Amino acid sequence: MIKILLKFNGALVKEQSVLTEEVTIGRKPENDLVIDNPAVSGRHCRIFKDPEGYYIEDLNSTNGTFLRGHKVSRSPLHHQDEVAIAKHTVIFFNDEEAVSPASAEPPAPVSSDSTVIIAAPPPAVVGPKAAERVAFLRVLPGDSLKPIPLTQLTTYIGRSAQAHVKLKGLFAPDLAACMAKKADGHHLTALKDKYVKLNGDSLMDNTPVPLKEGDLIDVGSLKLLYFLQEVGAPT
Repeated sequence: MIKILLKFNGALVKEQSVLTEEVTIGRKPENDLVIDNPAVSGRHCRIFKDPEGYYIEDLNSTNGTFLRGHKVSRSPLHHQDEVAIAKHTVIFFNDEEAVSPASAEPPAPVSSDSTVIIAAPPPAVVGPKAAERVAFLRVLPGDSLKPIPLTQLTTYIGRSAQAHVKLKGLFAPDLAACMAKKADGHHLTALKDKYVKLNGDSLMDNTPVPLKEGDLIDVGSLKLLYFLQEVGAPT
């Protein structure tokens, strides 16, 4: 079963099953999923199915469509992918993809005349379990604010209500940067050119950069420290 969730500022606005091979998303009422927000284009983007699976496609929107922190024109969609559309987030669920077993080669056939010797497997070596580490952002300077845990698939920084880390100032961008959680850690992407610095170096727009512990991030006047902490340890 395919369904999509529409969220605004972390709160669920709508849950909708996908019963057709195309779902249009936009501000105009004729869309399949209507987002009533002036920053959303009349026909903003669409989700559609082709023989290879599901895709998200931007329909020449004014403010762009972002998948896992990257601005996209057309890209494959996978289970639990998050799509940012202005101040809203659309989460895509594909139950079939979530439960599909990993493909495995069938065992080679064995002749009935063959003698098969099954060796006992070697004993498993169980070492100490590594402590789980969670990524955080700390606002600098000082320790007056509690560190921000990066538990979302994508964490946004900006002035908009959608942003998890808020920027102050009338001229601050709605979405200035984002951090996407991947298998090898977090990747920082500047969503506004030359507004974001990593360890003093300006980042180009929409170019993801892997983060390492101790990195210093400047987003406008906001200064952040990226660090890892064991679960349960004091921050």
